[in-house]
Amino acid sequence: MKSTLFRMKLTAVGFALTASGQVAAFDWDIYGKIDLQGLYTENDLYRYADEGWQIEAPLSRIGAKAKQAFNDEFNLVAVFEYQVNGLDQANRDDKFGLRNAYIGFAGKSWGELVFGKNDTRFKKSEGKIDLFNETLNDMAQLTPGQDRLENVVVYTSPVLSGLQFSATYQTGVSDEESGGYDWTLSYGDSGFKSYSYYVAYSQAHDLNNLDAQRVLVHARLAEVAGGLLSGGLMFQHSEHQTRPLKGDALLAELAFDREQFTYKLQWQKDDSKTRHPEEGRLWSAGLEYGYSKELAVYTMFSMLDLQSQDDNSAALGVRYTF
Repeated sequence: MKSTLFRMKLTAVGFALTASGQVAAFDWDIYGKIDLQGLYTENDLYRYADEGWQIEAPLSRIGAKAKQAFNDEFNLVAVFEYQVNGLDQANRDDKFGLRNAYIGFAGKSWGELVFGKNDTRFKKSEGKIDLFNETLNDMAQLTPGQDRLENVVVYTSPVLSGLQFSATYQTGVSDEESGGYDWTLSYGDSGFKSYSYYVAYSQAHDLNNLDAQRVLVHARLAEVAGGLLSGGLMFQHSEHQTRPLKGDALLAELAFDREQFTYKLQWQKDDSKTRHPEEGRLWSAGLEYGYSKELAVYTMFSMLDLQSQDDNSAALGVRYTF
């Protein structure tokens, strides 16, 4: 129902603007990701997966984004995405779900202000440090704060000499609690295009029942044996607002890119007990081969070590983006 209302509102805005004769039609772009994965977990401890062999389509999605430029300083922007939810027991009755869906305005000199369902800026502060993002071994396996919330206002500033500020505010228009917010200050480039490093500090205050502080650095380290070695470190302190849970998380990772291969190694620990009932550590290793910019095949392995029990996983997948 919510997604239908969003589409109706977006269509109405576009029709009104076109009918007025002031602007042309929306400039649309369709994009998405298809990820098909064979996954095995030894026990039933991992979030996002059941025990045994299974076929996954981890967060495969299709989306549309629109932009209408009135001038250099004022643009109407909108995004609508739909995704395949995890195929574990928790999502057995809801195979598909709404992803990011928002509308707002943007300008080159003042940034972007949007409203709707969106990733929090605390979540986005991770940049590309998580080598296993959107898989079983995502940092969210152990560490909280990777939220996508409804009815949030998100502001993102332009990049000024490498610096960027962004913030989220939870309005609570629906049944979600209002008043929570976060903010992030970053320096560099998470994609290593303009800068060879990315540094970020972020805070969340009562956002989805979480108070947290995060600091991270991610950088190109050296050229080795004809390839590029990069690495990152992240520290996070988390406190849950409705349960007596708090603690610290650490994440360290190394990636080596050579020709079409990417070798990945990541270690993570979290003692906040917000994602699992026990303190946990997660080792993940992977290898990816890119046939092209759009198509890649990969394999990954992990060991999840909790205080009183452990689990292991292995996966082989193919990913296509467009």
